[in-house]
Amino acid sequence: MEADTREQVSRILADYDPAVPRATADALRQLWLQFEPTSMAGIRAELREQQETVGIPVEALRAIGGDVGRTARKRVPAFEPLMQLLWDAYGREGRVVAAVALGAMELADPKRILPLLMALCRSCVSWEDADQMAMRAVEPVVRKDAERWLPAMEAWLDDGNKWVQRAGVTVVGRLAMKHPIYTQRCLDLAGRLLSATDRDVQRAVSFAIRVAARGEIAPVRNFLARHVPPDDPAATWVLCDAIRSMTRRYLPEFAPLLARYERWAANPSLGARDRRSVESAVSVLRGA
Repeated sequence: MEADTREQVSRILADYDPAVPRATADALRQLWLQFEPTSMAGIRAELREQQETVGIPVEALRAIGGDVGRTARKRVPAFEPLMQLLWDAYGREGRVVAAVALGAMELADPKRILPLLMALCRSCVSWEDADQMAMRAVEPVVRKDAERWLPAMEAWLDDGNKWVQRAGVTVVGRLAMKHPIYTQRCLDLAGRLLSATDRDVQRAVSFAIRVAARGEIAPVRNFLARHVPPDDPAATWVLCDAIRSMTRRYLPEFAPLLARYERWAANPSLGARDRRSVESAVSVLRGA
């Protein structure tokens, strides 16, 4: 099926005209609709109403996007209209295909494509949009040349749009996982959003802290020790979820933090919800 898909994508792109991208986008849509959809039970109804969501497996969409990217990276400006259209008008499936193809285009011309990625990210409607943008489109060039492109993530973290922030901090956390030497720098960057109040951003910050532990554990442990208890109560959920959701085999490395979390849990000024959050982290650390 993989070879057949590649041949079909090649035929579709052979007729691509940047002035009329919809014909190519329609043909790509017909291609991904050939795949059997998976269950959409986990996708909220309001999200399905906001954008077309068929439920095509991500693996199939990534394969199509990868094939498109192999051609698009050779003609980056010409393929921008197609990527814009797939993202704007072809629903969840079009966005995954576009994100993967844009990753290849970004590697070919990062100065041109990275600003486009930020602009597209502002129109995300779900965490999946933002995470696919982060992992498939933005991350490749940051992982390839971190010294040059990691500083560019500061603008994403400081942006006022929550999806741009989520995508940026996801890239930062995953870089530490791939390149442990950057763990401390990535934690420092993620810390810029430690007091974010939006739950979609908070979940991404917690993820970034936890996944950074796959790079180096000591900086992550020190990061948590430095911020527990937090100066800003908004950071409470993140600092507790980072422990609650930590990879289980790493938890013994975080046992020295137990006393800090216990003292925090004993603080009489904690609200009921925050207290439950801290106590759940204490319970996890005691089990470690």
